Amino acid sequence: MVQATESTNTTGVGDYFKNIWDALATTVAGMKITGRYFFQKPITIQYPDEVMPIPDRYRGIHYLEQDKCIECHACERACPIDCIEMEAVRHGKELEWISFTVDYQKCMFCELCVYPCPADCIHMGTEFAFVTEDRSELNLDLLSYQGMSRDARIRMKEAAIKKAEKEAAKKAKAEAKAKAEADKAAEGGAATAGEGAQGADDAKADDAGEEPTDG
Repeated sequence: MVQATESTNTTGVGDYFKNIWDALATTVAGMKITGRYFFQKPITIQYPDEVMPIPDRYRGIHYLEQDKCIECHACERACPIDCIEMEAVRHGKELEWISFTVDYQKCMFCELCVYPCPADCIHMGTEFAFVTEDRSELNLDLLSYQGMSRDARIRMKEAAIKKAEKEAAKKAKAEAKAKAEADKAAEGGAATAGEGAQGADDAKADDAGEEPTDG
């Protein structure tokens, strides 16, 4: 009985000192990490006056290269929650833009709208601060301008001029062809009339008993 009690006391004392050692060891291990940063310059960022560097692949607010967009609706179809909508009027190859909206009340920043774009014109930017008190403002229009761009208007004007010139040339060619045919027909009619007059003279000469004359 006495031996068992002594064994128990020895085990308890050993555990006591072991616990002290473990506490000191873990404290030193933790203080190593603390000490590593203790003498370094603080990295506190005074947001929003200061902003930490943002990786290029960060998936933030979208931005659109409007002049490259062809309104193919590929991004709109790829969106799993239907938060992209676009509307434009086509004038041949040119676009007159009305809207291109992304509803950030629903958008989950999955980037699935970026990869299907054949023109590579929609991207996810590095902007993340989009705070508002009005939910309607979360339906963001990505257009940098509405209507047609200056270059598109110039291209349309040049195309209209070329089309008018082409039609005028075609009309002039048709008129020249018609005139040539009319002149040819007039010459043919004059030749036929001359032959008819020569035949009449020959007939008169036959009736008078004269030899027919040439020309």
